[in-house]
Amino acid sequence: MKIFLINENKKEREWLTSALKMSSQIDSVLCHERGYELEVEDASFSSAFIVVTQEQFPALRRQLSKYYSAKDLPCPILILTDSFDSFDVSGYRNFTIDAFPTHAVTPDILKYLLGTLRRDFRKDVRLKRLAHFDSLTGATNRYLFGDRTKQTIAAARRQNEPLAFMYFDLDKFKEINDKYGHNTGDEYLKTFVEIVQENVRDSDTFGRLGGDEFGLLLPKSYEIDAVKKAKKILRDLSVKQSINGHRLSIATAIGIAAFTESDLKNDINYKALIGYADKAAFASKNKGKHQYSVYRHPARTHKKAAIRA
Repeated sequence: MKIFLINENKKEREWLTSALKMSSQIDSVLCHERGYELEVEDASFSSAFIVVTQEQFPALRRQLSKYYSAKDLPCPILILTDSFDSFDVSGYRNFTIDAFPTHAVTPDILKYLLGTLRRDFRKDVRLKRLAHFDSLTGATNRYLFGDRTKQTIAAARRQNEPLAFMYFDLDKFKEINDKYGHNTGDEYLKTFVEIVQENVRDSDTFGRLGGDEFGLLLPKSYEIDAVKKAKKILRDLSVKQSINGHRLSIATAIGIAAFTESDLKNDINYKALIGYADKAAFASKNKGKHQYSVYRHPARTHKKAAIRA
């Protein structure tokens, strides 16, 4: 376990470092004087823990908020306070957080606090996963996908960056269920998601929007990037897979909606994004299996919107 210790008092840092190493199995203790000094982009938070003073917590929170929302904090946080009642943790319900006075800390108490908070954090992660991810496929669910898409649209508009979106509508999925059974249908969906996710970047978001409908959000991507990815995904899906003893290829129609920096200055929102890509996917279905189409936004053409292959 890695500890990020943030304390402006040198003597307290030295004592707490020794106490932390005595209290549990610690790989390393990384010390900072100020909350804003934590290098969030470079820090690995896997099996990590933050111990911070009450005074430095606001600066730490601002630093973390540049990269994480309150619902997605990467690790539990222990706040060291001046007294037992000087910090109200109830105001931070989205955090896995606890507070304890520095003067009452011992190695045994630290061990207990670290253990309790880590268990609570793992429980919170499991609950968030159930709330935000599709239980069958592991893709983000419609709620989380919508939330991330809205945030990404706002960020792209603010930072003057392009954005692309791909809508997947699986072809004749009902026939797969009827012919081979629901167990095979479930495996069919899971295999589809696994293949698509092999083409997904860390910055992308892939989600299940309905029974056999999925979306892929591509930040900082132009139409040419989305088309290239769509062709690669369609090639991968066209290869027959062994699914519950049946050799099946996975057919899907893909609709692409791509927006340049100037497009996003117009009234582009989540509902419009879904609608544009859905229209393109419908056009793809009419062309046959393993097809994609691109929706051309009227803000770019200054004419009636068109769909092209």
